[in-house]
Amino acid sequence: MILELFALLLAATTAVSVVIVLILTFLEIVDWFTDRNDLKLEDEDNIAFTLQEKLETGDYKTVQGIFNKRTNTLKDARKVQSNKIDKELKSLHKDNEIVIYE
Repeated sequence: MILELFALLLAATTAVSVVIVLILTFLEIVDWFTDRNDLKLEDEDNIAFTLQEKLETGDYKTVQGIFNKRTNTLKDARKVQSNKIDKELKSLHKDNEIVIYE
């Protein structure tokens, strides 16, 4: 169920802000989550995630957000389009489109 909801996020542009960067780094991902730590901690069912898709052009589309798995609601999110991702982020998504951050 959650996987299907995350997949829908890749297509959504109206519900999330769109950011375009040349290189998306793991540090940028961590900084965004750090800025939303209170949101993550306000409910134990809130999970932090990234969902990433490599496009046919070679670019990456990454949806990053806080999702409540009990209510199936997206608390905050952004979609990042980038030409490249750093090695750490690439490694995290090597085998999985979705990464959950504890």
